[in-house]
Amino acid sequence: MFSSVKFWLGIGLSAALLALFLLTTDVGHMLDALAQANYVYVIPAVGMYMAGAVFRTIRWRLMLRHMKVVSVRRLFPVVIVGYMANNILPMRLGEFVRSYYLGEREGVSKTAALTTVLIERLLDALTLLFFIAAIALFVPLYGVAEGFGELSGVAWPLLAAALSLPFVGVFGALVAFAIFPERARAIGLWAASPLPNRFEGFAQRILDMFLHGLHALRSPRSLAKMFALSLPIWLFEACVFFLVGMSFDLHNVYPGVVEMAIAMTLVSAVSNIGASVPAAPGGLGLFEIIARELLVLLPLATVDRAVAGGFAAAVHAVLLLVVIVPGLAFLWADNMSLRRLTAGSRTQPQADSDLR
Repeated sequence: MFSSVKFWLGIGLSAALLALFLLTTDVGHMLDALAQANYVYVIPAVGMYMAGAVFRTIRWRLMLRHMKVVSVRRLFPVVIVGYMANNILPMRLGEFVRSYYLGEREGVSKTAALTTVLIERLLDALTLLFFIAAIALFVPLYGVAEGFGELSGVAWPLLAAALSLPFVGVFGALVAFAIFPERARAIGLWAASPLPNRFEGFAQRILDMFLHGLHALRSPRSLAKMFALSLPIWLFEACVFFLVGMSFDLHNVYPGVVEMAIAMTLVSAVSNIGASVPAAPGGLGLFEIIARELLVLLPLATVDRAVAGGFAAAVHAVLLLVVIVPGLAFLWADNMSLRRLTAGSRTQPQADSDLR
């Protein structure tokens, strides 16, 4: 794992982004803010995150139901291990680890399971985009968009399109594939036609497993349930941001609790979408920059940049550690290692093919 080029590229990107984060912050002031914070609020924040993780498990169980009915109790450790792996490994390799781990534990197709993880990620992004759009109806975000455009060097309309349209487009395509599986299969086989003939059977089996994983998208009722379950997931995560914000006395900066709740929900949504770029482990560095700048740029209150930096670092640490520690504990209890899961996930399609 540690000799992988992807791993070291991810580590290098994280290091560069963290360096940028520190170079654009008054580090001394930020350390003072971190030292003076009241971390008693982290305790309920951990509870809020775990409550959201339970809803994640219920939602994933719904997506997997056509393959195998798995209890929430058995599925919950797999969810935590997958998020733990995403926070440690670069390039979002935790998604492969989670689907491989599920396949090993429950005997389902790893490729189909990976397809459901992709659906889950798209649902998360669409839910967060819904939150951003809803908040934009009441809070002027033009200045925020311009600020991020200047920071990234990309015109803000292009930046907004790049962060939203791919999720909408891919999700729409997956729904179409689920509704018209034969047409999707024909397109997939056409795309695979340049491969040598000896790979034809393998490509067909993998394509069939992929389409099998899309089954949950065929039903409007299931789609509605998945979107409904996505709302509390991200509301609980927004509560984590809110409680960590209380640790930094941000409730004294905003005019009221409602304004702070709106700000924390928006910071949660934008930073999670931005940090979903498959590169640095856990979005390290990029998350901190986005969360800090959003707090500073929002018109709801004037937040000191160094305090915002301390808040961003603290909330990200909570989000990372709250799954890394139990995730490693679950693996230890199951006599499993992250190295073994990572190695196994590299041969995931072949392992599925061998089972057929």
